[in-house]
Amino acid sequence: MKTHIRINKNADLIESLSTDFYTIRTKDSVDLPSGLGSGTVKGFYFPSQLNVYIGSHHLHLPWQLETINEQDSTTFCIFASIVSNKITIKKDGEWVDMNHNGPNSILFYSAGSSVEIAFPPNEPFKTLFITFTSETIRAIIDQPDVLKGLTPGSPFLYLSETTPEAVNLIRKLGSISDENGPSRFEMYIALLNLLRLTLYRTFVSKERYNYSGLLKEDVEKLFSIRRRLMENSHLTLKIATLAEEVGMSESKMIKLFKQVFSYTVYQFAQKAKIIKAKDLLTTRNYNVSEVGYMVGYSNMTHFAKAFKKHYKVNPSEYLKSVLSNRTSTYEIRPTQTIS
Repeated sequence: MKTHIRINKNADLIESLSTDFYTIRTKDSVDLPSGLGSGTVKGFYFPSQLNVYIGSHHLHLPWQLETINEQDSTTFCIFASIVSNKITIKKDGEWVDMNHNGPNSILFYSAGSSVEIAFPPNEPFKTLFITFTSETIRAIIDQPDVLKGLTPGSPFLYLSETTPEAVNLIRKLGSISDENGPSRFEMYIALLNLLRLTLYRTFVSKERYNYSGLLKEDVEKLFSIRRRLMENSHLTLKIATLAEEVGMSESKMIKLFKQVFSYTVYQFAQKAKIIKAKDLLTTRNYNVSEVGYMVGYSNMTHFAKAFKKHYKVNPSEYLKSVLSNRTSTYEIRPTQTIS
């Protein structure tokens, strides 16, 4: 099934989906048609044309969503997957992977861009879609490079890696409907912080080809290592192997990785395992032992201890809450608590 959404001035994604699905919206949400799958997309609306839409669904059929951001819409869009392993997007005419093990990528695009996102069947998805205008940003940011980047001109589409801080903000926003999710005020603050991070990284750091004073080529290598760790969370990758693959010395890679991501390589690898474990438990397709083995743990006691250290709940308790539809969000602890 393919859905076409046109983003115009003052567009409401819920209204557009309702029209395309031939369904009736309920307040600020719309249900997926039963033939496509189960789930809901819910809209949250804030001042200065800042809107966020949270989708949570499980598909019976493949779904291809095309968003056509009209040239005169003056709207900017950010898309991220919160729980997914297989979403792909069409970029420059070719399908590329969007996410692995959660929100480690952000798709950011302007008016005049057309984006297609493919969701495969039999997978649980939780997605985040944000729309805003340059007026939204002028009210909170006065950085010249950011405002210049948002000036109407040539359309752009960026698919980039997220920072650890952005990952936590995306997961927090995705938990708004959970029993112990953030309040509307907390959600608004998280949204503003995510916009700030995305815009600074896109228009300030990227234009100057550096990240925290590093060379662009070194930054690309570091994100390549980060992506490798996320995609292979079930494996134990050696420092020497990673350094050799990207053409860095071990000492340089270890130092710069910690500088950019605020985690050591080992800490980040452990974090990737636990994030993957949570996503697998959320699918309801596996028990705790199966998930522990799938992410590379041979000792379930060690797995349970590591999971609780990150999410403040045992994996068995978390799975129980998922099965009873009472999933809460457990924030990842600060870096210094990870050993």
